[in-house]
Amino acid sequence: MNLSRVASIATIATVAIVALAFVAMAHASALAQEASGATVQGPSGATKIAIIDIDRIAAESVAGRALFDSLRGENEKIATETQRLQQEIIDLQTKLNSEILSQDAKVRLQRDIDRKRTAAQRWVEDAQADFEAKRQDGEAKFQEKVAPVVEQVAQEHGIGLIFRATPGLTFVLDPTLDISPLIVKKLDEMGAEPGEEGAPPPANPQ
Repeated sequence: MNLSRVASIATIATVAIVALAFVAMAHASALAQEASGATVQGPSGATKIAIIDIDRIAAESVAGRALFDSLRGENEKIATETQRLQQEIIDLQTKLNSEILSQDAKVRLQRDIDRKRTAAQRWVEDAQADFEAKRQDGEAKFQEKVAPVVEQVAQEHGIGLIFRATPGLTFVLDPTLDISPLIVKKLDEMGAEPGEEGAPPPANPQ
């Protein structure tokens, strides 16, 4: 794997993570509206339906933003180290090409450059694999945290059917069907309770 290509991957990953924040901005106006779903008449009676947008919930919730910040921090570390390794190899290559060296010295220096390039590529590949594992684990844990909140909101609002918004497959024409703001609010409330992950510890009594 070429180091410049890996650096581009790291940059793209950073842009992708930051871009998720714009999902919240795109839907900000809908927060002023009451999201409570809609009712449809079926064979067994009326069923209230709603939509949830996991990307929006992740972008707007405290837990989701914490995950983004964590991943962005990890990605920036990879990008910084990748640039350092690249510069180290460039400096050695410059030395090889510009200084007057004996043939033996040139051979030794070229071998050193090759070793460093191989080691750097392996490091970047391992770092990217570790980053991807952390991303998948973080997203899985976030969805596990969201699932019971969705169920609770559905029970509170009498919703019998919830669709997950999927870009290109789900077209939501009525923004009030989207109960994502309710999920975000409930998720943040749960996270703010003492003892919950990410919540500050209770103050010591005086």
